[in-house]
Amino acid sequence: MSRSSRTALVVPFAPVAATLAIVAAQWAFTFMTAVDPVVPAVLLAGFLPPHLHHLWAAAHGRRPGAAGSTLAVMALIYIAGVLVAGPAWYLMGAQLLASVLIVLRPPWSVLAGTAIVVGAVWLYVVFDPAPTPGWFTIAIVDRAGVTLVLAWFAGALHQLRAARAELAAQAVLRERLRIDDDLAGTVGAELRGIAVGATALRDEDPVTVERELRSLVEGSRRTLAAARRMIRAYQRVPLRAELDTAVALLEAAGIPTRLTVPRGDLVSDELARALRSAVDRLLHDDTARSAAITVTMDGGRLRLTVAANGTPLLATEIA
Repeated sequence: MSRSSRTALVVPFAPVAATLAIVAAQWAFTFMTAVDPVVPAVLLAGFLPPHLHHLWAAAHGRRPGAAGSTLAVMALIYIAGVLVAGPAWYLMGAQLLASVLIVLRPPWSVLAGTAIVVGAVWLYVVFDPAPTPGWFTIAIVDRAGVTLVLAWFAGALHQLRAARAELAAQAVLRERLRIDDDLAGTVGAELRGIAVGATALRDEDPVTVERELRSLVEGSRRTLAAARRMIRAYQRVPLRAELDTAVALLEAAGIPTRLTVPRGDLVSDELARALRSAVDRLLHDDTARSAAITVTMDGGRLRLTVAANGTPLLATEIA
């Protein structure tokens, strides 16, 4: 598995881990000092899973399933916690704020988020025996922001990888359609002509049939020869065409690419295979910001060099 693939698998866990760490710290310093920590524990068991569900969906660049109902469950549990768990529960508004900003669309997310912050601060000032509203406001916004930034970053990374894969697939599809058009315009047309000619022989006299059959056989041979030539051309694509295709793929994936080639015909199956392998690595490398492909010829020897972000990725030379 490549480093970019491992990163893509690990990154979605970052917002989940951050939330669990925040809640664990709050539990250790607040809830465990309460007279009865059982009530907050029961509330947390119902409050935390919907929030983690929202974070996980955001980290994969999609809208959470059953988003409205799970957010409503969180809101009801939060209100219940305010009523029965006391001021120690008010800071859980950070998790509710993060879920609101994930689930709701602007401007409703902004309005609901503002209401949560204002309401939690007001409750804290009214009911806490020694309130520090400035710290409390920063704590709620900061804790929500930590998980949101990580979730949105992971979601953007996931969408970028999906977009790159889609662009690569579209490039392959375009190439297949081009080949299909070539076959339909040459071999396909010849085959259709042969079929029409064969059908027309049913009502002809033997002499005409013999003459037309010779013509059909000759046409079939020409069609077969054309098909063979076309297949050989597809199997042995000039290196310059491979280079142009590689640049088009990388540019479509958002990787600016500089191509440097010598003049003249360039044909090398070995370098073409090496080039395709290097392009595949670049398309799956999330750290690739730019690329350079260079082909040089020295004394009849071809040398292919591929670099990513200024660092050599591949260097192959053949006679």
